[in-house]
Amino acid sequence: MTSAKLAPTGGLSAAGIGDVLQGIRSITECVRDIAKEQTEQTRLRENARVNVEHIHAMRDVLMHHLDRSFDERKENFRQLFERLDGAIQGNNVQLASVVLESVVKLADASPFKALQDVAATRAALGQKGQEWQF
Repeated sequence: MTSAKLAPTGGLSAAGIGDVLQGIRSITECVRDIAKEQTEQTRLRENARVNVEHIHAMRDVLMHHLDRSFDERKENFRQLFERLDGAIQGNNVQLASVVLESVVKLADASPFKALQDVAATRAALGQKGQEWQF
């Protein structure tokens, strides 16, 4: 039996090596682009997380403010209606009229207006170069 060794059929041409190198460069660029995109996605996820935390903090402040505002309004209404009951029992028409006027004024006032004032004040305080005199 004779064994024949397989001889290479030929070497890679310069054009073939160039094509292989170009393919490696393309793959390298793709890997680099994938890494950049993954970094960008991580950055975007982190920014989203920070923004959500900021929104939650603002929500908590707003809810606390509203709770306090409505608690105060509730107490003010309670006191006014107690005074109105006293005026009615005492048959004091003038006091009843004044108390009812106060009830209407309180009902017309909105805690959301106060919240808007707080936001405007905060924005004004945040302005750079603004000088405040007290």
